Amino acid sequence: MLRSMLCALALAAVGCSADVPEINSQPLHLLGGSSTIQWTTCPADFTGECAWVPLPLDYADPEGKTIPVFVARKLAESGKARAQLWLLEGGPGGSGNGYTRPIEGSLSRAFPDIDFYVIEHRGVGESARLECPVYESQTSDGGWEITPDELPACAEALKAQWGDGLLQFTTTADAHDLASLIERTREPDKQVFIYGASYGTTRALRFLQAHPDAADAVVLDSIAAPGVQFLSDFDKQADPVAQELAQLCAADPICGEKLGSEPWEKITEIIKKLQRGHCPDFLYRSQLQPLGAQLLASREFRVHIFALLYRLDRCEGEDAYIANNYFDILTEETAPTYLRNSRPLGLLIALSEIWPEPSPSLEELRSVCDEQVFCFETGTWIGAGEAFWPRYPRDEYVNKWPTSDVPILAMNGTLDPQTPIEKASRAATALSAPHQTFIAIPFSPHVVLEASPVQAPDQPSCGLQLMRSFLQDPRGKLDTSCLNDLEPIDFSPKTPFELDLFRSEDIWGDELQPEPATAPIGQSRELKLNRINAWPHKPVISER
Repeated sequence: MLRSMLCALALAAVGCSADVPEINSQPLHLLGGSSTIQWTTCPADFTGECAWVPLPLDYADPEGKTIPVFVARKLAESGKARAQLWLLEGGPGGSGNGYTRPIEGSLSRAFPDIDFYVIEHRGVGESARLECPVYESQTSDGGWEITPDELPACAEALKAQWGDGLLQFTTTADAHDLASLIERTREPDKQVFIYGASYGTTRALRFLQAHPDAADAVVLDSIAAPGVQFLSDFDKQADPVAQELAQLCAADPICGEKLGSEPWEKITEIIKKLQRGHCPDFLYRSQLQPLGAQLLASREFRVHIFALLYRLDRCEGEDAYIANNYFDILTEETAPTYLRNSRPLGLLIALSEIWPEPSPSLEELRSVCDEQVFCFETGTWIGAGEAFWPRYPRDEYVNKWPTSDVPILAMNGTLDPQTPIEKASRAATALSAPHQTFIAIPFSPHVVLEASPVQAPDQPSCGLQLMRSFLQDPRGKLDTSCLNDLEPIDFSPKTPFELDLFRSEDIWGDELQPEPATAPIGQSRELKLNRINAWPHKPVISER
């Protein structure tokens, strides 16, 4: 169960299948026409209407083999749209079904006059998914587990299945797919907007490189900065955020009282004590590095690591039970409805485009985690396949920013361990044409569209307010007033969710319950936990 959760943040690869995914060998114009899309009923995890559009496997051979590229759309609530908004999922290898809930909720409320479109990246889900079912096992994030020992067999099977076709599952090919679908769906007097989050920003930037005039505005959320955001560095990114949170903890009257004036030194000391055997009933001591990193990646969960470590240091009453129960819930598997994510595609793109040359050795990657307090263990997972995993040649776009006059809103949280602000902020100078704006969102982790709540009641997140202002008039004045209304970090939350999870009146456990509680996981808890199950560049957006 723990491995399933770690694979959700590590670009794990999967096992293999003896079945070859079907590639249609007919020319595109014989498959429904070059501009015809046949919309039909969607799978249960998508909303609106959907289509499987045959597009060239190799755009250098447009009349050759095709693959189905899956697209879903939900037309505007108003019945008359002024624009279409294309939502690009991250990963790499993540499914677009993560956008279903916000499309049905917050996005439709914010943009009642916009048509929403979601395209699954080629190699994912319904878009000719790269898969190895012999080794795949379903897990709580809709993915699967695989051990590093299984990677070589999976790689060989993928090569046998696809041959040179694997060279076409690229970010640039995805940009061409998007351009083709936009061309087929574009309507007169309707603008075309693009939103990309995390690796989705890589997709959006690549689209601007390959098709610089095909969109009217672009929103980048949690920016994977070209040429500096390599996944080999991912394991170094949790501790700096934890240290900044620790400074905020010291200034908080409750957290500072519990952990003292130097919380970072205190939690480092507690973890060392646990490694030496302190609080012997605590069962997750060997997994605290990746588990803590995952908590730091979530707006709701990041403060929990401080309270959990305080309890484990105290280790009285139900403290160990509460911590064990907490991580049991966090790692519990549920049966997913669809198996859509593709770790093989994620590993293919990661090593082809988001990995340094020359590559660090596996020993060097492992040593990184040895030096950290919290570590995602992403670099070691990808590094396990570096020597043999297939990859495609880097084209002229890789590791470069686009040169474009298209209006762009770029946003990144200042406490984001997945796309750190120090790297993401390079967008401020790289994207400097008129109507191109970079905004750092204080307190926010990954995906500010969700993770930037404001204090004003009944108002959407600051990220969504900024996006709404921008898309209302991409060349007009941007309303940034929500930055003055951001909800501060609460180190002692007392929502029903926390009270249920921690089994006490507050997360610090000063009033311990006499008997352990055994309440089942409720729907609200399940939705919140799903937010943690994100890959390095795959956001999972869900409703409160």
